[in-house]
Amino acid sequence: MKFGSMEYMEEVKRRSNADEEYQRLAKDESDSYLMIIKAEPDRGIPGTLTIGYAADHGTITEAWIGERKTDFVLQGSYGVWVRILTGKLDPNKAMMMRKLKVKGNLLQLLRTADATIRWLQVLQTIPTEFEGDYAD
Repeated sequence: MKFGSMEYMEEVKRRSNADEEYQRLAKDESDSYLMIIKAEPDRGIPGTLTIGYAADHGTITEAWIGERKTDFVLQGSYGVWVRILTGKLDPNKAMMMRKLKVKGNLLQLLRTADATIRWLQVLQTIPTEFEGDYAD
């Protein structure tokens, strides 16, 4: 399914909520997140994607496409997101290197690092179609 589509976001929600290990690690997480995936026209990504989700005690209660006010905003180029989602770039390292810019309480975000790593493992099980130079 196409990365950043509503179908993709619904599958993220479904798989995350079904994963017992993620649920255990994220049980104290009740925040909302907006992910801005910046365009890379020279790499075949003409437009910026904005997607987000809200979690209540680790359960994703809502997923959406578009801008909303959230607790955290994470912003990076399409390529950075692809590298994170495919396991080629650690999300914490991406934040520290400023490849992934964060608005919100960074220390609070880093406290959920184990849940984030498990979440990315769950996301890697979704058959994902990337666009432009990042397509398989």
